[in-house]
Amino acid sequence: MKNLRSRLTYANVISTLCLFMLLGGGAYAATQLPKNSVGAKQLKKGAVTGAKIKQGTIDASKLTPTATAGLKGAPGERGAAGPQGPRGIQGVQGAAGDPGAYATVDPFEESSFIGTHPGFLAVERFPATSEEEEGVYCLTPAAGTSIAHPLASANWADSSTEAVFVEPLARETSFSLCDKGKLEVHTYRFFEAEPGIPHPSDEVSFTVFVPGA
Repeated sequence: MKNLRSRLTYANVISTLCLFMLLGGGAYAATQLPKNSVGAKQLKKGAVTGAKIKQGTIDASKLTPTATAGLKGAPGERGAAGPQGPRGIQGVQGAAGDPGAYATVDPFEESSFIGTHPGFLAVERFPATSEEEEGVYCLTPAAGTSIAHPLASANWADSSTEAVFVEPLARETSFSLCDKGKLEVHTYRFFEAEPGIPHPSDEVSFTVFVPGA
């Protein structure tokens, strides 16, 4: 005991107290750290690895723009195709469309149709009793064919004159010559001596078209 007292000096005592304080303070820091007290400065470089990060705790909102861009791949690079999805349910069959109707009329072959004439059943030239009634044709449409908006064009190659004009009547008028429900078409020709004045003519071939409803 006497030997121990002889060795106790002020310096030894202070050193021993400091050692106990340091050891006690380190243990406190290791077990009693306040919440959110450890930041980037306290972490050793490379201390946080993928194995130490809990799965699902980091999403894209917590990554830097550079890191997010790296996940998207190079610009214009297309990812691999995913698996094919199941086949969808068969849709309802739509109603059949109306293709409209058309016909070409030859006035020199007893006023008959040329070739096919879908949407029309017959054509006849109105029996003229005067020059004003010449060039009138009555076309009978098939059932379900609308003749509300007809279009017509002269066929130069099958006409006896070059200056011709065709007019389809889209509605009933007080001057209609054909029976109700038939498409009435008037054909005209022009003479050099009377430019701009149409004259009814039975010598004009034409094609008529009626768009679908």
